[in-house]
Amino acid sequence: MNSFEFSIGGEESARRAFRAQVPGLEVWVAEHDAAYSVKDVSATGLAVQTQGKPFKEGQSVHLDMMISKRLFISQLPCKVVRVLASGVVAFDFLELDRRQEARLDKLVLEVQKRSIAKKRTGLEED
Repeated sequence: MNSFEFSIGGEESARRAFRAQVPGLEVWVAEHDAAYSVKDVSATGLAVQTQGKPFKEGQSVHLDMMISKRLFISQLPCKVVRVLASGVVAFDFLELDRRQEARLDKLVLEVQKRSIAKKRTGLEED
């Protein structure tokens, strides 16, 4: 009889979802009257690069996600989960509505597909 084991890591890993880097992706924070460049985004959150310390861990905020200065998703509810000395701030998404979730999933999936296609092309050229 064959033995089959399957496990999904999760608790031991800080990464919960595929992270995508999207050129031209920014978030606008109305409370700060400022835009921040997004380092990476996933289905569960995002990280931005800041100057100074404009955010505090535990802080809740709404972000407008912009691609090439055009509004892509408005009023994303987020919570600050990490503030690094380097200025990187990590956010977790809170309760997204169906539309926000669908647009975010579409963005991450599209970047993931392009990444896979790029890797395949690179492998085929070798």
